[in-house]
Amino acid sequence: MIRIGELAKTAKISKRTLYHYEQIGLLQPAHIAENGYRYYDSQAILRLQKILLLKSIGYTLEQIKELLQCTHPAHENDDWITSLNEQIELIEQKKEELSRKQYYLRSTIHAIRLKGTEQLQDLTHIISAMNERPLTEGVIAPEFRADSTFTAEETQILQRLPVFGSSNRRMEELVDMMGQAGGMMSSSPYSSEAQALAGRLYNKALELFEGDAGLLDKYWEQIRPADGA
Repeated sequence: MIRIGELAKTAKISKRTLYHYEQIGLLQPAHIAENGYRYYDSQAILRLQKILLLKSIGYTLEQIKELLQCTHPAHENDDWITSLNEQIELIEQKKEELSRKQYYLRSTIHAIRLKGTEQLQDLTHIISAMNERPLTEGVIAPEFRADSTFTAEETQILQRLPVFGSSNRRMEELVDMMGQAGGMMSSSPYSSEAQALAGRLYNKALELFEGDAGLLDKYWEQIRPADGA
């Protein structure tokens, strides 16, 4: 058996940590001498190794205590594998939540760059509606109805468009130009600067639509608000 100081040094943790594990019933010394010295045997050392491993891969002390208490020696491997698979599922859920939050944050940044903070209420409603839609590769892809006027080939082009709220470089370029256009709303649309920007915007849009000017016009007609709306 070894004393608490030696175990702490070997495990690279503090004696205070070992005292805490003892207090919460997670790791008990094999023997406590009359002078208060604590000694740990091979079983306690093995248990500590398990505790430190589980802690290093994200388990809380409460989860570790529950797993070690519920584990029966005859089924230890199965119990551990079940618990570890549950942890993997939890991590996947957290990854999904974080990716979705990243997407919403980028969408909010794009919206502010385009229209400032005055229209964020509309974005809040949109985000709420998208909560039930699947996240694929960090974005929520647009959906096209089966009865839409787009052909199968046109739909494929639309599905390859960079998505609002994505980190796609092409979307960043488009948002930047549209933001510039928004900043020129008070200027004459016939000014040389406005005309140059309009030309760049059209060329960028045509590039995104893979050179299909007809599809670009059709898509614009589909999403353009009705007069007076």
